[in-house]
Amino acid sequence: MITEAASQAQWRQYLLRLSLPVMLSNGMVPIVGIVDTAVMGRMGSPEWIAATAVGALLFSSIYWLFGFLRMGTGGLVAQAYGADDLTDAGRITTRALLIAGVLAALLIALQGPILHIGLASLTDDEDWKSLTALYFYIRIYAAPATLMIYVIMGTLIGLQLMRQVLMLQLLLNVLNIILTIGFFSLTELNIAGVAWATLISEYITLIYGLFLIRHVLRNALSCRPVKAWLLDSQECIKYFRISGNLFIRTLCLILAVYWMTVLASRIGVATLAVNTVLLHMVNLASYCLDGYAHAIETLTGYSLGKRSVALFKRAVRTAAELALITALVFSLAFWLFGDSLTALMTTDEQIRELTRQWLPWVILVPLTGVWSFLLDGIFIGATQTASMRDSMLISLGIFGLATIVLVPVLGNHGIWLSYHMMFVTRALTLSRYWPILTSRFIQPL
Repeated sequence: MITEAASQAQWRQYLLRLSLPVMLSNGMVPIVGIVDTAVMGRMGSPEWIAATAVGALLFSSIYWLFGFLRMGTGGLVAQAYGADDLTDAGRITTRALLIAGVLAALLIALQGPILHIGLASLTDDEDWKSLTALYFYIRIYAAPATLMIYVIMGTLIGLQLMRQVLMLQLLLNVLNIILTIGFFSLTELNIAGVAWATLISEYITLIYGLFLIRHVLRNALSCRPVKAWLLDSQECIKYFRISGNLFIRTLCLILAVYWMTVLASRIGVATLAVNTVLLHMVNLASYCLDGYAHAIETLTGYSLGKRSVALFKRAVRTAAELALITALVFSLAFWLFGDSLTALMTTDEQIRELTRQWLPWVILVPLTGVWSFLLDGIFIGATQTASMRDSMLISLGIFGLATIVLVPVLGNHGIWLSYHMMFVTRALTLSRYWPILTSRFIQPL
């Protein structure tokens, strides 16, 4: 483990060692979406792209809403790791796995109302809505695996086991890609094949993930009686307090992306398909830049467990430096190769032409978004989730007001301008809570 006395070159090397596996693993996530879009884009109609996009959006929104299972677990495990208490780390993980299972059961039980609410405000095109429903009713049964994988990912990140994170994500996404292409090429399942590919991949990955953290679970489960610590009221309240704030924060982000989709669908199915393509590029950059956010998350939690503000400051400085360089690289890549990426995802000339028109907004996303990504990682590691909640509520308000004013005048340009305004507002508001965060290093955990 690196110390605050290490040189800046050593710090860069260490942070890259933490970040690069996560960047590679995260980078696979939007690639799966790109493959799904590419497969459906060869069906000869934008309805197939729209149906897959909305179905995937519904699940990413639902599961993103429960992202606190990863974030809350990761921050708490990192603090336990910094305090050299792996038994407590195992207890946190076991408790979170139980919660994930209960929440997944609720999602499966409520699948009908969830789909109805998800499609209610979209345009009345029953053709692609029926395709979306077919996708949804298959993939919903992957919920237990998906939510438990979130917990496993949080545990691995909190323990700074980033290579294992990479292996887990690679297994999930490579399996998904292979099965999607296989189902499309060898069967007549079409959009149902995309859903089955995801479901099968999730359960295989869950088994492997539990194997990776078996030592942590074994430490916890060896402490008897299990019920005493598993249902400890103070620890449960602490977890739900952190998670509740993250839930609200994530809900705001989901509402923003969902509102973008609603606005695009109301402009037209072509605009919805184009924004799907553009958001895949945005996700590619943001998931990779999140590698630094994950690294600074675990280092913040570790520093807090060690009560070392010097270690924390060195980590923040190095992460900011490397993240800015990477954001510039992504912006340059989108400028040079954005049209080529579009061609990989669709053969529809109308969509490709419209994508060129709105591509500059995507080129700017890495530069406006990188700061809120990093700050999110820092605040998650410090489990300062109330500040994240308040920041996101303000940012969502700004975003909503901006769309009301700008979209009627600028159309899809107004949607993207509002999206950038939300990024900037998130970074500015989170920076205001910095003194509260640093004060935690002199307070008891």
